[in-house]
Amino acid sequence: MTEGFRPSHPKISIDDDPGIRSQIESLTGELSQQQLAKWALIIAKKAMAFVDDDQQHERQIRLALDANELWQVNLASVYQVRQASAKVEALVAKSTSSIGAAALECISWAIASAYVDDNALRAADQAIKLVNLTQPNDAVAVTAERQWQYQQLADLARNINLGIRHML
Repeated sequence: MTEGFRPSHPKISIDDDPGIRSQIESLTGELSQQQLAKWALIIAKKAMAFVDDDQQHERQIRLALDANELWQVNLASVYQVRQASAKVEALVAKSTSSIGAAALECISWAIASAYVDDNALRAADQAIKLVNLTQPNDAVAVTAERQWQYQQLADLARNINLGIRHML
């Protein structure tokens, strides 16, 4: 851990694995906002499987994900990403299930990581909330999700440290 690092608490109420979360949070401090946005989108794309069936092919979701990816390579502005994120957030209210709404919240936070780097961790926390909803009282599932998140982040950091920059 870096000197002075103190893990924060999730902004939402979730059953979590705080040890792995603090490792993730520590590692996020070593990456740029673009790199965190890339990681957040990896999480968001996994959450897409839980979006309500009637919203699975919603064009606004794909456009918002694209806006974040374009921002990562300086081809979209923060304003454009904010607009796209707001459209996904509006879809949350139209969701017919708490699971679908949680998935859309995860996606929305991931997209919003383009303008606030802490939103990447919020997307990861929202993915844990999604696990809590889909697999209630399953600490093994929560730990598995956090380990997967950590591995994705560590792999991204390792690739970047090696100078390999992969496009999504």
